[in-house]
Amino acid sequence: MSAVFLLNSAIAFICIPALMQSQECSLDFDEIGMYGNLDKFERKNYEGLRYLLTDFQKKHYLSSPTREERDEWLRRFWLMLDPTPASRKNERRIEHEERVEIARERYSIERFPGFDHRGETLIRFGEPDLIADVPAQLIDAETQMEQFDLKMPGEVWHYYKFKMMVPFEEVSLNGECVYYMELRTINRSMRQEALKSGFDIYNLEGLYFLNEMMTYSSTNLYDLYFAATNEYMTFFSHLENNRCIYTSDFERLPLEYYFDFTSFKADKDEVRTEVNFEVPLRELTFRPKMGDEYTRFIMKIAAYDMDMIEVARASDIVNFKLPDSLENDYSWLLPMQYSFVLEPGYYRFGLEVRDLISNKHGCYRTCYYIDPPGNSLCMSDIQFASSIKPVEDCTTFRKGSLCVVPHPLHAYRKPDRIKIYFEIYGLDTDKHNASFYSIEYSIEPKEKKRWGPVLQDIETIISSTFETSALGPDQHQRLEIDTDEFWEGSFILRVRVRDRRTGKTVEKITNFSVLD
Repeated sequence: MSAVFLLNSAIAFICIPALMQSQECSLDFDEIGMYGNLDKFERKNYEGLRYLLTDFQKKHYLSSPTREERDEWLRRFWLMLDPTPASRKNERRIEHEERVEIARERYSIERFPGFDHRGETLIRFGEPDLIADVPAQLIDAETQMEQFDLKMPGEVWHYYKFKMMVPFEEVSLNGECVYYMELRTINRSMRQEALKSGFDIYNLEGLYFLNEMMTYSSTNLYDLYFAATNEYMTFFSHLENNRCIYTSDFERLPLEYYFDFTSFKADKDEVRTEVNFEVPLRELTFRPKMGDEYTRFIMKIAAYDMDMIEVARASDIVNFKLPDSLENDYSWLLPMQYSFVLEPGYYRFGLEVRDLISNKHGCYRTCYYIDPPGNSLCMSDIQFASSIKPVEDCTTFRKGSLCVVPHPLHAYRKPDRIKIYFEIYGLDTDKHNASFYSIEYSIEPKEKKRWGPVLQDIETIISSTFETSALGPDQHQRLEIDTDEFWEGSFILRVRVRDRRTGKTVEKITNFSVLD
């Protein structure tokens, strides 16, 4: 199970890189003309970069009026594509720039974009596993109508790891290669006429008006039509969807973990935001050391504002000894927590956990909105916990007089009790600094319960209210709820606080799950 985004005051956001998005509808803009407005260095950079961009992104970058704005656009673009968002090294950008240099060296041409289709393929997918030469072959079109008029020399690139083949042909016999096209429905004179009229054979989309039914050949066995193979479909699908694939996309061993965010009021107008983790022990590799089992992993967090300016960063190497009580039990979740004091607003977070023994690596991006604390009655986020107890030797998860161990998975197995923690701010106080308030909570199923073929209306399972008093306008509050009345599934928790002196109320809503 992958990481869960259970963000109480957050907008969950998975940053989908531009290179993984489908190609957008063509925009009406003069790419070549706008490209000519760039300086020499920018043109060289854009020639390789354009394969990662959608039409919208190309237009946005090229239409930026100054070099400074274009440089800032690129900085943000590469940060959003960083496969390790909490590290300073951008492996994808490094690999991309290395591919562009190789493509320019091997497959250079004098006109835009600076390299032929082999260069484009190298930039998109990297070095092939095998390159097979395809010799030229002439066929009599009068006697073999089902064959093709002219077989030009070319190459077929094999990518075994992608189960993909990419065929090329040397149309002009001058060393330049384009994607190999067998135009079954177009005769040679029509094709030559199109080329003479100035048709850009490097514009793949333009070939659709000539022939909507394209087939490719694989290897020099021309009777085997490439279009009928899965290898062709893989290549053509990647090309249609503007795909680029990098080493970091397929070589990294994934490591799964769970996380969420909880925010609490800090000094003045700032907010203490906690990033809570749970790493399943089964995801980590343990090694024996002096009779014990040890694991070692590193955790990293980076926070950026909406302009992708770094505002906070943290990292820690964790050495963990497996307790004797958990011997041979790797279902346990290892809790971790990092705190940042940030101003209210939207932030982008990059999160990483890397097992330093097995090199398994889990990376996630998400956006989180930090609410302003407010001057009147308000609540913190609701924090789910695996345990809440009085502070004794606990320091890592301390909140006032309580030790609150975070549980970002938000899943409780029966008969374990649901444990939550939250804080209340801005209660009205009397002359003795006493505050008086009530807390009401209710739980209902997230989905309707089925009774045979009928879906029953959602009903509240548990609802409870109690009144209390304390000293001061700000209070720490804990609740524990029995799971006896629950079944396996997802549930909605509502917590409402009412200031009994002013009548004001505030409410928070969140989700959790129960497992049998």
